[in-house]
Amino acid sequence: MTPIADGEPTTVFPANLHPIRPATADDAMALRRLAAASDASPLTGHVLVAEVDGAVAAAISRDERRTIADPALAPSYLTALLRSHTGVLAAVERQPSLAARIREAVLGTRDAQPLPLAA
Repeated sequence: MTPIADGEPTTVFPANLHPIRPATADDAMALRRLAAASDASPLTGHVLVAEVDGAVAAAISRDERRTIADPALAPSYLTALLRSHTGVLAAVERQPSLAARIREAVLGTRDAQPLPLAA
């Protein structure tokens, strides 16, 4: 089923359509190629890469919050998918418990309060 926005059908892409993983030393050449293809400086810090058909097509620096992509390989939505994945990782690092993350999203952040002592 295709959702409709503003009277026009839209395409929904599954979040697991392209592999997303932390960059390794083996990705150094691919990251330099991406930077050159997108006419940007290379990414630094903790980097995630997204693959299309086994090739690194886009990347994001979690530290810089900056993306680079090869326009010939990467679909237009791939950098948005990387940003979303980065946000999820940050939420898990901040609050590993899924129940606590849902509670925080619904109720907002709360200060930790000590539990009353049992009688």
